[in-house]
Amino acid sequence: MGLSPAITEMLFALLPDSNIAAVTTHCNFPLEGVKQKPVIQVMPLDFESILKIRPSLVLTEEGITSASDFHRLRELGIPVLLFSYRKISDITDAMDSIRSWTNAGEKAAHVCDSLRKQLNELQQKSSEKPEAGRPGLLALTWTDPIFAYGAETWMSEKMWLAGGKNALQKKLGKPYPQLEREQVLALNPDVIFGGSFEKMDSSFFRIYPELKRLKAYKTRKIFPLNDDLASRPGPRFLEGIKEISDCIN
Repeated sequence: MGLSPAITEMLFALLPDSNIAAVTTHCNFPLEGVKQKPVIQVMPLDFESILKIRPSLVLTEEGITSASDFHRLRELGIPVLLFSYRKISDITDAMDSIRSWTNAGEKAAHVCDSLRKQLNELQQKSSEKPEAGRPGLLALTWTDPIFAYGAETWMSEKMWLAGGKNALQKKLGKPYPQLEREQVLALNPDVIFGGSFEKMDSSFFRIYPELKRLKAYKTRKIFPLNDDLASRPGPRFLEGIKEISDCIN
């Protein structure tokens, strides 16, 4: 079983449904598969329910499961693997690891090979596009105060593969840095992700009217992103890249 929605998606993509012991309260894809499974609370982690299910392997990710909870699971005799994601290839590597640890069959091998092939093709295509011709993209995670996906996140790579570049090129020491309005003005992104133009115009830009000077506002290039695709490092990362690309184009 997985302790994050992204890992749950990986498991359903790689394994027969019957091999998946449970899902979390945050899991919602694939909908029909998730609806058939016992649900585990992860914040705080429901150790009692996990012990009742007694999964043969628990998979989780950095930022979801604390170090203390990770070690507690091991102390209880439950095998657990922890993944972290800094780049998109970490997702395909994690899926390969899951395939290996669970002795998944040919379907899983095909899924992993197909995703890696498509990622390699995207990387090759993207390498041919110079940085100078790429629009600057700013993806907000919160609007009041302003937080955004930083240079250290895998969102930056998704932006690059989609044909753009993260307006936050400078590493600020935090994956999701807080930005002052002066910083946003200096970045002057070509595209902003955070909500529809109408929604952002009546909320975000009402709070920060001076940001109406931004190129993205003047050209109305302000779009919502599917939050699950944007935030989950799972097997649907290609859909997330396409969503960004469609907005740019």
